[in-house]
Amino acid sequence: MHTEFLTLLAYSPRGTSENAVKSRLYMGACKNGRADFSQSLVRVINDANLTEYFKAATLIPVPRSTLTLQESFLPSKVIADVLVKNGIGNSVTPCVNRITAIPKSSSQFSAETRNSVQTHLDSLGVAPTLIPEKTIILVDDILTLGRTAIAAAIKLKEIFPEKEIKIFAPFRTRSFHDNNLLRDIKQDFMDYSAVSGKVKLPD
Repeated sequence: MHTEFLTLLAYSPRGTSENAVKSRLYMGACKNGRADFSQSLVRVINDANLTEYFKAATLIPVPRSTLTLQESFLPSKVIADVLVKNGIGNSVTPCVNRITAIPKSSSQFSAETRNSVQTHLDSLGVAPTLIPEKTIILVDDILTLGRTAIAAAIKLKEIFPEKEIKIFAPFRTRSFHDNNLLRDIKQDFMDYSAVSGKVKLPD
């Protein structure tokens, strides 16, 4: 599966530079669902002329690792709602759910111990829905290894084979980099091999 993604900010969990520290503060605001953080994303998208990426698209929030309940709080839905409210994307369709809880990725410190794509596939479900838009954009809060988002994309592609499916996340994790960067826009492609079960990112 060949999937386009867009990220805006570099997240440095271990860096000591000024912007690395800022990235962790902004990540906290994102995880807490602060609307002012999502509003800042709107400004970045508009300033960088990236609105075309979201044209004719419905935004689907990616669920957390915990079981999705009716009252579940999703930072990704806050982001999607604010974007659409500001004319970025057509609609929000929260139809991807976590039907089985899995370990939090943040508690796993290496690629080997993090949840596999198959683990995500087994724990995700898609609620029946109609999507008139030609494009689906999965909205997550952070892109690290790409496993969560690609699993959600696979699930959606099974149900909507005719749709273009893309990914958007405010942050991309750069665990072993500290270039004192915060705004670091990346628009590229990731590839998933069902044979190896691995996601390949461009860098």
